[in-house]
Amino acid sequence: MLAKSDRTKARILEKAKELFIAKGYSDVTMKDVCDAAELSRGGLYRHFSSTADMMTLLMDMEQETADKMAAQNMKLAIGAEQKLDDFLRRHLEFMLSDTGHLELAIQQFAQTDERGREQNKKRVDHAVKRTVRLVESGQREGVFVEGDPVTLARMIIITIGGLRTQVPLLSWDSETVKKELETLRRLILK
Repeated sequence: MLAKSDRTKARILEKAKELFIAKGYSDVTMKDVCDAAELSRGGLYRHFSSTADMMTLLMDMEQETADKMAAQNMKLAIGAEQKLDDFLRRHLEFMLSDTGHLELAIQQFAQTDERGREQNKKRVDHAVKRTVRLVESGQREGVFVEGDPVTLARMIIITIGGLRTQVPLLSWDSETVKKELETLRRLILK
């Protein structure tokens, strides 16, 4: 069971995340978070000194989850093509979820705050490293296109990152997103 302080911090993060999804990063204030979490300013500042602190932690948590999922995926006794399908399915689910709209707030954070830029670079670097392992696996099996694994992984991550930003902006439906991911899949497979 979590300590009261940890439960409060988790509640703050959940409320901040909801606000970032609804309003974007730039339009969320500490007062907004205080009100949403039903805390005094002192209660909030005991845990976080800024919305940047909250967004940074949310991004760290997202990376930790993605790292765990990728590690589990790579351990599965399935082929690289199936691992790619699982990878794309997870991104599709994220893009179509309410949480997918957090991507817009993350991009605002990266554009308006030095910490956001650093955090986003770290995030992309992690994603590329995870994806390199998938690409190398597919190339060893002879089912992925040849080429530098880092370059291919970077292309995959940049493409998915663009989709993750554009899907909420353009209000794409699931069929449109599936078609885009299927095109990416065809470019990766031999």
